[in-house]
Amino acid sequence: MANNQNTMRDMKRSILKAVRDSQRTKQDAMDEYVAARVSIKSLEGRLEEAREKAALLRRKAKDAGNTSAELKTADDLIDARWTGTEDGSPENADPGTVNPEREHPAMEGNMEGGMPGEPNRWEGGES
Repeated sequence: MANNQNTMRDMKRSILKAVRDSQRTKQDAMDEYVAARVSIKSLEGRLEEAREKAALLRRKAKDAGNTSAELKTADDLIDARWTGTEDGSPENADPGTVNPEREHPAMEGNMEGGMPGEPNRWEGGES
């Protein structure tokens, strides 16, 4: 009879351990998900703050005498260096060469579907 009680006790412990492990896995997955979502929300807030600051500093640069074409050149160079290309196309992937003769039309404003405060390089604006 004692052997049967030991078997039942061991079975009960094994089942409870499996249930706890299952719940732990479930909770760990939820914890990781919540941490990722909190991180996203934090980054979104920081991104919006950075965009607002960049828009303010762009206006200050323009007020200081920089033209829209000069600001667009800076935007294009930043984009090109960031992607490892000069003109954004994969064919020209040498970030060390810059063509100062490249045309940069004077354009600014907000891109359709773009983020608030983000300069638009596609619709006409003042220079």
